[in-house]
Amino acid sequence: MQIGVREAVFSVNCFAAAMLALFISFRLGLDRPFWAMATVYITSQPLSGAVRSKAVFRLIGTIVGATATVIFIPGLVNAPILLSLALALWVAGCQFISLLDRTPRSYVFMLAGYTAALVGFPSVTHPETIFQVAILRAQEIGIGVTCAAIIHAVVWPRSVTTLLRKRIQAVLDEAESWIVDSLAPEALARTDAKRRRLAGDVTELHVMATHVPFDTAAQRPTKAVLAALQDRLVLLLPLVSAVEDRIRSLAAIDALPAPLSALIEDVRRWVREPDSATPAALVARCEALAADEPMQTWSGLLIANLLARLGELVEALDTTRQVAAQATAPDAPMPEPVRTLLRERQRRPLHRDYALALLSAAATAIAILGCCAFWIVTAWPEGAVAAMIAAVVCCFFATMDDPVPAQRGFLIWTAVSLPLAALYLFVLLPLVHSFEMLTLVLAPALLIIGVLLALPHWYGRMMPMMIGLAGSLALTNNFSADPVSFFNGGIAQLVGVAAAIVTTRLFRSLGAGTAIRRLRRAGWRELADLASRPSSLAIATWKSRMLDRVGLLAARVGDVDRADRDFGMAALRDLRVGVNVAQLAPDAVGDAAEIAALRRDIATHFRTCDIETAAMPASTLLARIDAAIASAIDRPVSETRWNELAALTGLRRNFFPEAPAWEMQKEAA
Repeated sequence: MQIGVREAVFSVNCFAAAMLALFISFRLGLDRPFWAMATVYITSQPLSGAVRSKAVFRLIGTIVGATATVIFIPGLVNAPILLSLALALWVAGCQFISLLDRTPRSYVFMLAGYTAALVGFPSVTHPETIFQVAILRAQEIGIGVTCAAIIHAVVWPRSVTTLLRKRIQAVLDEAESWIVDSLAPEALARTDAKRRRLAGDVTELHVMATHVPFDTAAQRPTKAVLAALQDRLVLLLPLVSAVEDRIRSLAAIDALPAPLSALIEDVRRWVREPDSATPAALVARCEALAADEPMQTWSGLLIANLLARLGELVEALDTTRQVAAQATAPDAPMPEPVRTLLRERQRRPLHRDYALALLSAAATAIAILGCCAFWIVTAWPEGAVAAMIAAVVCCFFATMDDPVPAQRGFLIWTAVSLPLAALYLFVLLPLVHSFEMLTLVLAPALLIIGVLLALPHWYGRMMPMMIGLAGSLALTNNFSADPVSFFNGGIAQLVGVAAAIVTTRLFRSLGAGTAIRRLRRAGWRELADLASRPSSLAIATWKSRMLDRVGLLAARVGDVDRADRDFGMAALRDLRVGVNVAQLAPDAVGDAAEIAALRRDIATHFRTCDIETAAMPASTLLARIDAAIASAIDRPVSETRWNELAALTGLRRNFFPEAPAWEMQKEAA
């Protein structure tokens, strides 16, 4: 654990903002000033742009959630069961939408959900004050987020854009290093590790990019440019893998022809030294060599396919470099390829797992209703605390594959916060008689928590510590220390977290391996639809969702065992299969009946795929592909024939990598 100047400044900023929010709340006479203090720590991030984005979304979500309670509470307060059901369904519904949204604004929906629980459940015993409580909650949250945003923006702000520029260049360097290794004459063991690292880097860029619109930098890239860069980096994953596979396949059959070896080496040199050649010249050489290739043997077909993919790789990397340059220098003129990408991306749909989102929402609703049932039956005074903490904990970790370990950590560190809160509440705070003294007394604990919050591996521990401490102290203008209330409140917090853990474990907990398999199955269903009903719109939609899935899969492969990792990265083959199927559109081939039959077999394969047989397509599919190759070879030379053979070769290699080489003589016999 290394604590430097940045971490210390972050902690001081958090403490200063928290004390400012607390002071303003006290002076205004607000009922729950501790909400403003806790909001500062929940909102604060090491990057100033991240603080502002979180502040805006948090305030909007709070207002929406508070408005919902004003609607629900007065009409249902005399029907506790219906009120519990209404609030539980509201929280679950907001969580469901936030999980499907998958954009930065999803934070608004999450906040709108659990804010209704935070405001609504404590107000059921005094429904006549609900409007006032909702207004106060919005005011206190507004004070907290404003203080956090101002302090972090003024005192040594850390720009997201500056850090993002460095990361973009580092990620581009890593991608180029991986491409150079993949194009090497001999296979290198480190290419798999570099491929996984690139996938993780793309995920990191995505997280950083969500905060850029709120950054303090004068010149910053747009969200569209950053999203296009992520797409291009993700696209390199299957493309480079395909090129590497063809090179290794040809090397296993025979030595690569000298002109092809020279071209591959020149491409490697261009990747290392962009000024050594022009992308257009390299693509032209790929096309020229492909035109000279007779494509009458399996090695000839592999060479043609390799040349097609190699040309695509050159164009893709060149475009990636242009998008990266635009992201790091947003005030520079935008090249036309980048403009084209941005126009295409405006229509980009993302992967959505409706079933998993529904399970997450169901787990949240059941956890809340369970706490409410216990509260109603036992008339437990602190039952509202358990219900609202269950809502918060379920929402906090809903995006994780398996939220239970994080929720268990939340339980542990909430419990750890209680003795510290007791020390403050019953020993130190009774000695405090001024705001200045309160600031001095709170400083040791809050400054230490703030420093640890700045460390990624401690953030998940210190946040429940902070929430538990602030909630237990419940600082107000009229200090009181009631041991019974403190004990009940502490138990209620732990019960709420435990309820979230139990329902999450029962209804939606799954590991990274299970998430990988769900993503693959979703891809198979869409591949089947693509093969059976091809259209330009379907192809564009499928490419978008599949690229997104590849990014989601790649972000998880580092957390699973070798079998699941290989299974996850096999989605790269699925992406290449889809691209090849798209090239076999009925109006772009000579023998439409043969290709239509092949597409039907591909659709059947993906509809009947399961985890065990994913890598074992039926032998009849191999025969169908071989027959289509033989039919295409007999047709006159044309660009359509060349594209079809390249696609068929890719399908054969992706579906049957271990199959014997295709031979014309066998087909003729």
